[in-house]
Amino acid sequence: MKKVLIILSTLLLVLSCNKMDGVKTVDVDLAKLSADYEAKDGETLTGILDGNYKITIADGATVTLKNAVVYGVDERDCKWAGITPLGDATLVLEASNIVRGFDAGFPGILVPQGKTLTITGNGKLDVSSNGYAPGIGGDDDNGGNIVIQGGTIRATGGDGAAAIGSIRFRSCGDIAISGGTVTAIGGDEGAGIGSGLEASCGNITISGGTVIAESVLSAAGIGCGHLATCGNITISGGDVTSRGGDDAAGIGSGSGEDDDDEDDEVESDASSICGDITISGGTVTVHGHSIIAAAAIGSGCNARCGNILISGGTVTAEGGYKSAGIGTSERGSVGDITITSGVTQVSAKKWDENTPHSIGGGVDYVSIGTVTVGGKEGPISESPFVYKP
Repeated sequence: MKKVLIILSTLLLVLSCNKMDGVKTVDVDLAKLSADYEAKDGETLTGILDGNYKITIADGATVTLKNAVVYGVDERDCKWAGITPLGDATLVLEASNIVRGFDAGFPGILVPQGKTLTITGNGKLDVSSNGYAPGIGGDDDNGGNIVIQGGTIRATGGDGAAAIGSIRFRSCGDIAISGGTVTAIGGDEGAGIGSGLEASCGNITISGGTVIAESVLSAAGIGCGHLATCGNITISGGDVTSRGGDDAAGIGSGSGEDDDDEDDEVESDASSICGDITISGGTVTVHGHSIIAAAAIGSGCNARCGNILISGGTVTAEGGYKSAGIGTSERGSVGDITITSGVTQVSAKKWDENTPHSIGGGVDYVSIGTVTVGGKEGPISESPFVYKP
Protein backbone atom coordinates (compact mmCIF):
# COMPACT_ATOMS: atom_id res chain seq x y z
CA MET A 1 0.00 0.00 0.00
CA LYS A 2 2.89 2.34 0.88
CA LYS A 3 4.53 1.72 -2.52
CA VAL A 4 1.23 2.55 -4.30
CA LEU A 5 0.97 5.87 -2.42
CA ILE A 6 4.55 6.79 -3.33
CA ILE A 7 3.91 6.00 -7.01
CA LEU A 8 0.68 8.06 -7.01
CA SER A 9 2.39 10.99 -5.29
CA THR A 10 5.23 10.94 -7.82
CA LEU A 11 2.75 10.80 -10.71
CA LEU A 12 0.79 13.79 -9.34
CA LEU A 13 4.01 15.78 -8.95
CA VAL A 14 5.01 15.07 -12.55
CA LEU A 15 1.58 16.05 -13.85
CA SER A 16 1.62 19.31 -11.87
CA CYS A 17 4.93 20.33 -13.48
CA ASN A 18 4.01 19.51 -17.07
CA LYS A 19 1.65 20.83 -19.71
CA MET A 20 -0.49 18.43 -21.71
CA ASP A 21 2.15 18.46 -24.47
CA GLY A 22 4.82 17.29 -22.05
CA VAL A 23 6.71 20.60 -21.81
CA LYS A 24 7.78 21.39 -18.27
CA THR A 25 6.18 24.53 -16.85
CA VAL A 26 7.48 26.49 -13.91
CA ASP A 27 6.22 29.89 -12.76
CA VAL A 28 9.03 32.33 -12.02
CA ASP A 29 8.02 35.38 -9.98
CA LEU A 30 10.22 38.22 -11.14
CA ALA A 31 9.53 40.10 -7.92
CA LYS A 32 11.38 37.43 -5.95
CA LEU A 33 14.58 37.51 -7.97
CA SER A 34 17.73 38.76 -6.29
CA ALA A 35 20.16 38.29 -9.20
CA ASP A 36 20.29 37.94 -12.99
CA TYR A 37 18.11 35.11 -14.28
CA GLU A 38 18.15 32.80 -17.30
CA ALA A 39 14.66 31.54 -18.19
CA LYS A 40 14.52 27.91 -19.28
CA ASP A 41 12.29 26.10 -21.76
CA GLY A 42 8.70 25.86 -20.53
CA GLU A 43 9.00 28.50 -17.80
CA THR A 44 6.48 31.29 -17.25
CA LEU A 45 7.71 34.71 -16.18
CA THR A 46 5.27 36.64 -14.04
CA GLY A 47 5.28 39.53 -11.58
CA ILE A 48 7.16 42.83 -11.48
CA LEU A 49 10.95 42.76 -11.66
CA ASP A 50 12.15 44.52 -8.51
CA GLY A 51 15.80 45.17 -9.25
CA ASN A 52 18.23 45.92 -12.06
CA TYR A 53 18.66 42.30 -13.10
CA LYS A 54 19.37 40.96 -16.55
CA ILE A 55 16.68 38.57 -17.80
CA THR A 56 17.89 36.17 -20.47
CA ILE A 57 16.24 33.27 -22.28
CA ALA A 58 18.08 30.02 -22.91
CA ASP A 59 18.94 29.17 -26.51
CA GLY A 60 16.01 27.40 -28.17
CA ALA A 61 13.64 27.93 -25.24
CA THR A 62 9.92 28.68 -25.32
CA VAL A 63 9.01 31.02 -22.46
CA THR A 64 5.64 32.48 -21.50
CA LEU A 65 5.10 36.04 -20.30
CA LYS A 66 2.07 36.27 -18.03
CA ASN A 67 1.45 39.58 -16.25
CA ALA A 68 5.21 40.18 -16.39
CA VAL A 69 6.69 43.65 -15.97
CA VAL A 70 10.34 44.40 -16.78
CA TYR A 71 10.62 48.15 -16.50
CA GLY A 72 14.26 48.93 -17.13
CA VAL A 73 16.08 52.00 -15.87
CA ASP A 74 18.83 53.73 -17.83
CA GLU A 75 21.85 53.36 -15.59
CA ARG A 76 25.52 53.15 -16.54
CA ASP A 77 26.01 49.63 -15.23
CA CYS A 78 22.85 48.17 -16.79
CA LYS A 79 23.96 47.59 -20.36
CA TRP A 80 21.29 45.12 -21.41
CA ALA A 81 17.82 44.84 -22.89
CA GLY A 82 14.64 44.25 -20.95
CA ILE A 83 14.68 40.63 -22.16
CA THR A 84 17.68 39.07 -23.92
CA PRO A 85 17.39 35.73 -25.76
CA LEU A 86 20.71 33.90 -25.92
CA GLY A 87 19.79 32.30 -29.25
CA ASP A 88 16.59 31.36 -31.05
CA ALA A 89 13.60 31.85 -28.75
CA THR A 90 9.80 31.81 -28.64
CA LEU A 91 7.79 34.13 -26.41
CA VAL A 92 4.20 33.16 -25.65
CA LEU A 93 2.04 36.08 -24.52
CA GLU A 94 -0.61 35.63 -21.85
CA ALA A 95 -2.50 38.35 -19.96
CA SER A 96 -0.87 41.82 -20.00
CA ASN A 97 2.89 42.45 -20.08
CA ILE A 98 5.26 45.44 -20.16
CA VAL A 99 8.92 45.26 -21.19
CA ARG A 100 11.29 48.22 -21.41
CA GLY A 101 15.02 48.12 -22.04
CA PHE A 102 17.64 49.19 -19.51
CA ASP A 103 20.61 51.03 -21.06
CA ALA A 104 19.49 53.56 -23.71
CA GLY A 105 21.24 51.63 -26.47
CA PHE A 106 19.37 48.37 -25.89
CA PRO A 107 15.87 47.39 -27.06
CA GLY A 108 12.97 46.27 -24.96
CA ILE A 109 13.39 42.76 -26.37
CA LEU A 110 16.67 41.97 -28.07
CA VAL A 111 16.86 39.76 -31.15
CA PRO A 112 20.48 38.58 -31.49
CA GLN A 113 22.16 38.75 -34.87
CA GLY A 114 21.69 35.55 -36.87
CA LYS A 115 18.95 34.29 -34.52
CA THR A 116 15.14 34.29 -34.69
CA LEU A 117 12.64 35.52 -32.12
CA THR A 118 9.07 34.23 -32.50
CA ILE A 119 6.21 35.89 -30.61
CA THR A 120 2.85 34.16 -30.31
CA GLY A 121 -0.07 33.76 -27.90
CA ASN A 122 -3.23 35.70 -27.05
CA GLY A 123 -1.91 38.15 -24.47
CA LYS A 124 -0.75 41.75 -24.63
CA LEU A 125 2.72 43.27 -24.78
CA ASP A 126 3.77 46.89 -24.47
CA VAL A 127 7.45 47.06 -25.42
CA SER A 128 9.91 49.94 -25.80
CA SER A 129 13.50 50.98 -25.38
CA ASN A 130 14.82 53.40 -22.81
CA GLY A 131 16.47 55.74 -25.28
CA TYR A 132 17.50 55.16 -28.90
CA ALA A 133 16.88 51.48 -29.56
CA PRO A 134 13.91 49.55 -31.02
CA GLY A 135 11.05 48.16 -29.02
CA ILE A 136 11.83 44.77 -30.57
CA GLY A 137 15.02 44.30 -32.55
CA GLY A 138 18.75 44.70 -32.56
CA ASP A 139 21.38 46.64 -30.67
CA ASP A 140 24.82 47.93 -31.67
CA ASP A 141 25.80 44.34 -32.53
CA ASN A 142 22.99 44.27 -35.16
CA GLY A 143 19.85 42.15 -34.92
CA GLY A 144 18.26 38.93 -36.13
CA ASN A 145 14.92 37.82 -37.54
CA ILE A 146 11.58 38.79 -35.99
CA VAL A 147 8.47 36.61 -36.40
CA ILE A 148 5.11 37.69 -34.94
CA GLN A 149 2.32 35.12 -35.06
CA GLY A 150 -0.08 36.36 -32.39
CA GLY A 151 -0.76 38.62 -29.45
CA THR A 152 -1.66 42.28 -29.11
CA ILE A 153 1.61 44.17 -29.34
CA ARG A 154 2.39 47.85 -29.05
CA ALA A 155 6.02 48.59 -29.90
CA THR A 156 7.65 52.01 -29.67
CA GLY A 157 11.03 52.89 -31.13
CA GLY A 158 13.53 55.22 -29.53
CA ASP A 159 15.20 58.18 -31.23
CA GLY A 160 16.57 57.03 -34.59
CA ALA A 161 15.26 53.48 -34.19
CA ALA A 162 12.46 51.47 -35.71
CA ALA A 163 9.73 50.27 -33.38
CA ILE A 164 10.23 46.76 -34.75
CA GLY A 165 13.53 46.32 -36.57
CA SER A 166 16.96 47.91 -36.44
CA ILE A 167 18.67 50.46 -34.23
CA ARG A 168 20.28 53.47 -35.95
CA PHE A 169 23.43 52.80 -38.00
CA ARG A 170 23.00 49.02 -37.73
CA SER A 171 21.08 46.17 -39.38
CA CYS A 172 18.53 43.50 -38.57
CA GLY A 173 17.24 40.42 -40.36
CA ASP A 174 13.84 39.66 -41.87
CA ILE A 175 10.56 40.72 -40.24
CA ALA A 176 7.44 38.56 -40.70
CA ILE A 177 3.95 39.15 -39.28
CA SER A 178 1.25 36.52 -39.80
CA GLY A 179 -1.21 37.16 -36.96
CA GLY A 180 -2.16 39.17 -33.92
CA THR A 181 -2.63 42.92 -33.61
CA VAL A 182 0.56 44.93 -34.00
CA THR A 183 0.92 48.67 -33.48
CA ALA A 184 4.40 49.98 -34.29
CA ILE A 185 5.39 53.62 -33.74
CA GLY A 186 8.91 54.42 -34.93
CA GLY A 187 11.14 56.97 -33.26
CA ASP A 188 12.37 60.10 -35.03
CA GLU A 189 13.94 59.00 -38.35
CA GLY A 190 13.11 55.35 -37.67
CA ALA A 191 10.42 53.29 -39.43
CA GLY A 192 7.46 51.80 -37.62
CA ILE A 193 8.43 48.40 -39.02
CA GLY A 194 11.80 48.19 -40.75
CA SER A 195 15.07 50.07 -40.47
CA GLY A 196 16.32 52.88 -38.28
CA LEU A 197 18.32 55.98 -39.18
CA GLU A 198 21.10 55.17 -41.68
CA ALA A 199 20.41 51.52 -40.97
CA SER A 200 19.16 48.47 -42.85
CA CYS A 201 16.79 45.54 -42.49
CA GLY A 202 15.97 42.43 -44.46
CA ASN A 203 12.68 41.58 -46.13
CA ILE A 204 9.39 42.61 -44.52
CA THR A 205 6.48 40.19 -44.95
CA ILE A 206 2.89 40.62 -43.71
CA SER A 207 0.52 37.72 -44.37
CA GLY A 208 -2.15 38.19 -41.70
CA GLY A 209 -3.26 39.96 -38.56
CA THR A 210 -3.95 43.63 -37.97
CA VAL A 211 -0.98 45.95 -38.46
CA ILE A 212 -0.82 49.68 -37.72
CA ALA A 213 2.53 51.31 -38.46
CA GLU A 214 3.60 54.95 -38.21
CA SER A 215 6.74 57.01 -38.34
CA VAL A 216 7.20 60.29 -36.54
CA LEU A 217 9.86 61.88 -38.73
CA SER A 218 11.58 61.20 -42.10
CA ALA A 219 10.94 57.44 -42.14
CA ALA A 220 8.39 55.10 -43.69
CA GLY A 221 5.62 53.55 -41.66
CA ILE A 222 6.68 50.20 -43.15
CA GLY A 223 10.09 50.12 -44.81
CA CYS A 224 13.14 52.39 -44.52
CA GLY A 225 14.30 54.90 -42.00
CA HIS A 226 15.96 58.19 -42.98
CA LEU A 227 18.94 57.56 -45.30
CA ALA A 228 18.35 53.86 -44.77
CA THR A 229 17.69 50.70 -46.77
CA CYS A 230 15.37 47.73 -46.52
CA GLY A 231 14.71 44.58 -48.52
CA ASN A 232 11.52 43.65 -50.33
CA ILE A 233 8.14 44.45 -48.76
CA THR A 234 5.45 41.81 -49.33
CA ILE A 235 1.83 41.97 -48.14
CA SER A 236 -0.39 38.99 -48.90
CA GLY A 237 -3.08 39.28 -46.22
CA GLY A 238 -4.28 41.00 -43.09
CA ASP A 239 -5.57 44.48 -42.35
CA VAL A 240 -2.69 46.91 -42.78
CA THR A 241 -2.70 50.65 -42.08
CA SER A 242 0.47 52.69 -42.49
CA ARG A 243 1.47 56.35 -42.44
CA GLY A 244 4.91 57.74 -43.20
CA GLY A 245 6.69 60.62 -41.54
CA ASP A 246 7.55 63.82 -43.36
CA ASP A 247 9.41 63.27 -46.66
CA ALA A 248 8.89 59.50 -46.37
CA ALA A 249 6.50 56.99 -47.91
CA GLY A 250 3.77 55.27 -45.95
CA ILE A 251 5.06 51.96 -47.32
CA GLY A 252 8.47 52.08 -49.00
CA SER A 253 11.54 54.25 -48.57
CA GLY A 254 12.25 56.99 -46.07
CA SER A 255 13.67 60.38 -46.96
CA GLY A 256 17.00 60.97 -48.63
CA GLU A 257 19.04 64.16 -48.90
CA ASP A 258 18.96 66.75 -51.65
CA ASP A 259 22.34 66.60 -53.38
CA ASP A 260 21.77 69.99 -55.06
CA ASP A 261 22.76 68.48 -58.40
CA GLU A 262 21.70 70.50 -61.44
CA ASP A 263 20.12 67.40 -62.96
CA ASP A 264 18.33 66.71 -59.67
CA GLU A 265 19.52 63.10 -59.63
CA VAL A 266 19.34 61.01 -56.49
CA GLU A 267 22.75 59.87 -55.26
CA SER A 268 22.80 56.34 -53.85
CA ASP A 269 24.95 57.29 -50.89
CA ALA A 270 22.59 60.10 -49.86
CA SER A 271 19.31 58.30 -50.31
CA SER A 272 16.87 55.92 -48.74
CA ILE A 273 16.36 52.82 -50.86
CA CYS A 274 13.83 50.01 -50.50
CA GLY A 275 13.42 46.89 -52.56
CA ASP A 276 10.32 45.79 -54.46
CA ILE A 277 6.85 46.26 -52.98
CA THR A 278 4.33 43.47 -53.67
CA ILE A 279 0.70 43.45 -52.49
CA SER A 280 -1.28 40.33 -53.37
CA GLY A 281 -4.02 40.31 -50.71
CA GLY A 282 -5.48 41.88 -47.60
CA THR A 283 -6.87 45.33 -46.94
CA VAL A 284 -4.14 47.95 -47.18
CA THR A 285 -4.73 51.61 -46.33
CA VAL A 286 -1.78 53.96 -46.68
CA HIS A 287 -1.37 57.72 -46.19
CA GLY A 288 1.50 60.02 -47.03
CA HIS A 289 2.38 62.89 -44.69
CA SER A 290 -0.13 65.73 -45.06
CA ILE A 291 2.34 68.62 -44.75
CA ILE A 292 5.73 67.53 -46.14
CA ALA A 293 6.30 65.47 -49.30
CA ALA A 294 5.41 61.79 -48.93
CA ALA A 295 3.96 59.22 -51.31
CA ALA A 296 1.62 56.64 -49.84
CA ILE A 297 3.24 53.61 -51.50
CA GLY A 298 6.66 53.99 -53.10
CA SER A 299 9.61 56.31 -52.62
CA GLY A 300 10.29 59.08 -50.15
CA CYS A 301 11.59 62.52 -51.08
CA ASN A 302 15.02 62.30 -52.78
CA ALA A 303 14.78 58.54 -52.39
CA ARG A 304 14.36 55.35 -54.37
CA CYS A 305 12.02 52.36 -54.48
CA GLY A 306 12.08 49.21 -56.57
CA ASN A 307 9.19 47.83 -58.59
CA ILE A 308 5.63 48.00 -57.25
CA LEU A 309 3.26 45.12 -58.04
CA ILE A 310 -0.35 45.05 -56.81
CA SER A 311 -2.06 41.83 -57.86
CA GLY A 312 -4.71 41.32 -55.17
CA GLY A 313 -6.50 42.77 -52.18
CA THR A 314 -8.11 46.13 -51.54
CA VAL A 315 -5.67 49.03 -51.58
CA THR A 316 -6.26 52.68 -50.72
CA ALA A 317 -3.30 55.02 -51.22
CA GLU A 318 -3.51 58.75 -50.52
CA GLY A 319 -0.40 60.71 -51.37
CA GLY A 320 0.91 63.45 -49.14
CA TYR A 321 2.25 66.88 -50.07
CA LYS A 322 3.52 67.05 -53.67
CA SER A 323 3.33 63.26 -53.95
CA ALA A 324 1.56 60.48 -55.81
CA GLY A 325 -0.65 57.94 -54.12
CA ILE A 326 1.35 55.08 -55.67
CA GLY A 327 4.77 56.05 -57.00
CA THR A 328 7.12 58.79 -55.88
CA SER A 329 7.30 61.61 -53.42
CA GLU A 330 8.83 64.90 -54.52
CA ARG A 331 12.15 64.29 -56.34
CA GLY A 332 11.87 60.55 -55.88
CA SER A 333 12.26 57.61 -58.24
CA VAL A 334 10.55 54.25 -58.56
CA GLY A 335 10.73 51.21 -60.83
CA ASP A 336 7.86 49.69 -62.77
CA ILE A 337 4.36 50.03 -61.30
CA THR A 338 1.99 47.19 -62.23
CA ILE A 339 -1.61 46.75 -61.11
CA THR A 340 -3.31 43.62 -62.40
CA SER A 341 -6.95 42.64 -62.83
CA GLY A 342 -6.66 40.26 -59.87
CA VAL A 343 -7.22 43.06 -57.36
CA THR A 344 -10.52 43.72 -55.63
CA GLN A 345 -10.04 47.49 -55.79
CA VAL A 346 -7.22 50.00 -55.92
CA SER A 347 -7.84 53.64 -55.10
CA ALA A 348 -5.10 56.23 -55.54
CA LYS A 349 -5.13 59.96 -54.82
CA LYS A 350 -2.45 62.56 -55.53
CA TRP A 351 -1.87 65.66 -53.41
CA ASP A 352 -3.31 68.33 -55.70
CA GLU A 353 -3.60 69.39 -59.34
CA ASN A 354 0.03 70.52 -59.37
CA THR A 355 1.14 66.94 -58.69
CA PRO A 356 1.63 65.05 -61.97
CA HIS A 357 0.17 61.64 -61.14
CA SER A 358 -1.97 59.71 -58.72
CA ILE A 359 -0.13 56.60 -59.94
CA GLY A 360 3.35 57.53 -61.14
CA GLY A 361 5.47 60.53 -60.20
CA GLY A 362 5.25 63.25 -57.62
CA VAL A 363 6.37 66.84 -58.17
CA ASP A 364 9.79 67.03 -59.88
CA TYR A 365 10.09 63.25 -59.83
CA VAL A 366 13.42 61.90 -60.99
CA SER A 367 12.27 58.76 -62.77
CA ILE A 368 9.50 56.18 -62.97
CA GLY A 369 9.45 52.90 -64.84
CA THR A 370 6.56 51.59 -66.90
CA VAL A 371 3.14 52.12 -65.32
CA THR A 372 0.62 49.41 -66.24
CA VAL A 373 -2.91 49.35 -64.82
CA GLY A 374 -5.18 46.54 -65.94
CA GLY A 375 -3.08 45.96 -69.04
CA LYS A 376 -3.06 49.63 -70.10
CA GLU A 377 0.26 51.45 -70.05
CA GLY A 378 0.88 54.99 -68.87
CA PRO A 379 0.82 56.90 -65.58
CA ILE A 380 -2.53 57.95 -64.15
CA SER A 381 -3.26 61.66 -63.64
CA GLU A 382 -6.92 61.32 -62.64
CA SER A 383 -7.40 61.84 -58.91
CA PRO A 384 -8.92 60.19 -57.06
CA PHE A 385 -8.52 57.23 -59.37
CA VAL A 386 -10.36 53.99 -58.65
CA TYR A 387 -9.56 50.75 -60.44
CA LYS A 388 -12.12 48.01 -59.83
CA PRO A 389 -11.95 45.26 -62.43
